Amino acid sequence: METHKDLKTLLNDALELRNVNHEKLAQLTGVPERFLWAIQNLEIDKLPSLPYVRGYIKKISEVLDLNHEELWGLYKKELGYKTSGAYDKLPTNRFAIKHLSKNSILLGALGLLLILYLATNFAHLIGKPNLIITYPNESVIATLENPIVLTGRLNQKDKLTINGEEIFINSDGSFLKEYTLQPGANNIEFKAKRLLGKEITVIRQIIYQ
Repeated sequence: METHKDLKTLLNDALELRNVNHEKLAQLTGVPERFLWAIQNLEIDKLPSLPYVRGYIKKISEVLDLNHEELWGLYKKELGYKTSGAYDKLPTNRFAIKHLSKNSILLGALGLLLILYLATNFAHLIGKPNLIITYPNESVIATLENPIVLTGRLNQKDKLTINGEEIFINSDGSFLKEYTLQPGANNIEFKAKRLLGKEITVIRQIIYQ
């Protein structure tokens, strides 16, 4: 083999001498044609790791009747390799377990907690609030008392307003609100809202005589 030639010229001459093109060489060696072109043009970014390339060059040498060690030495020389380089490693196993970063683990944990929270609190996040008004217990009532105490029940996780004022709900779901009546008809608006669900409104009228 004429070692004074560069790799590309040497391979081109060998192919021409044996009347073989790259397609035929790929069939004879079992090396994909794209890798044959990449080896000849030193396009290392298109090639697998160095151990595989050495195997390809051995097959090429056998088919083209070239000296494998000399061809391999020429390849390494032109790439500037001395012992081993950045590409001298086996390809990553795509089935291997990959190391996760701390941020990925944290995001995964937060996502899992969110799913568990939504699963256990689904009924309390969406749907229709169950508002029960125990007083006044009818749509229209008359009273001689003033002030009065408005009472009822609602899930503590729901939001309740009476005439626009937010009302505190006890841990057992009960609520009460002292309310001062004006003479005549008093319209009282109870509004309950679930976090991701519906809002309901109930209006009671109290006539203060």
